[in-house]
Amino acid sequence: MLNIAIIGCGHWGPNYIRNFLHLRGIGRIFCCDFKQEILKKIKSTYHDVEVLADYKEVIKNKDINAVVVATPSSTHFSIAKEAIQAGKNVLVEKPLALKYEECKQLEELSKKTGKVLMVAHTFVYNPAVAKIKEFIDKKMLGDIYYVHSTRTHLGLIREDVNAVWDLAPHDVSIMLYLLSKMPLTVSAVGGAFLKKTREDVAFVNLKFADGIVGNIHISWADSNKVRQVEVIGSKARAVFNDLDNLEKVKLYEKGISTDKPYDNFGEFQYLLRDGDIISPKIDLTEPVKILCQHFLDCINNNKKPITDGKNGSDVVKIMCAIEESLKNGGIPV
Repeated sequence: MLNIAIIGCGHWGPNYIRNFLHLRGIGRIFCCDFKQEILKKIKSTYHDVEVLADYKEVIKNKDINAVVVATPSSTHFSIAKEAIQAGKNVLVEKPLALKYEECKQLEELSKKTGKVLMVAHTFVYNPAVAKIKEFIDKKMLGDIYYVHSTRTHLGLIREDVNAVWDLAPHDVSIMLYLLSKMPLTVSAVGGAFLKKTREDVAFVNLKFADGIVGNIHISWADSNKVRQVEVIGSKARAVFNDLDNLEKVKLYEKGISTDKPYDNFGEFQYLLRDGDIISPKIDLTEPVKILCQHFLDCINNNKKPITDGKNGSDVVKIMCAIEESLKNGGIPV
């Protein structure tokens, strides 16, 4: 039986507590947060968990085998480093760290100690995203032209990072998963409208090999909440709409044929290819539950996580390039 501790039980931590409580193979669950009001609320909701106010107690406790780091992004590196050095398997909320060099340190520590290091890029474990990955791998979309994602909402403005670091890692991790490759260049422009000290809106472009383009729009200032990823190919278009609980994925078997030349608009019309709109059945299992189960499986079976330390490092490398481009007026990095 694994004993696990969740460090950081405010905004996202309770999702881990709830899911780990319902998974087999878990012994004791420790919940750690420096705010007493949060611990009281956790204890009143989940009577069987044990609460701690200082994460150092988690690090020193040899009975704890695994740790979830769900604290502010700026603390991820230091807490994860201490946990791995103490011989614990670690699941870190995205991003793995705020510097690429720090991510590489954690990656090397994981290899040296033989402990699992996993990053919670939750959308990689979303069955709807996995379905689009299946479409791509089976060549159902044909040659991929571009991937476009939109992640906008109004509110929940964080104090520790800007909107780019808050939202874009989701879409960067999705694109790396779907395309199985790193971008060649990254560029980004943005604006700080709500607070002048950090960007709350950004438009990001990623150029991949084979001419594939990735485009990400993120915003804290848009009253229209959107959580959507589109993949456009030569044969079809796939759409993932995370806000549509009935039809999260749609495949549009429509496209345009450029196999032969045309002399007039009438001939051009015949090159438009019509087809079905397919809404496949999607497993409705909560992605966080799948992620938590995968973390346990990797520990128990000595497996490499899908979103391991290298994957987390790759995402942060791209995020740092986005930040550099933002600071330099959109110059490609």
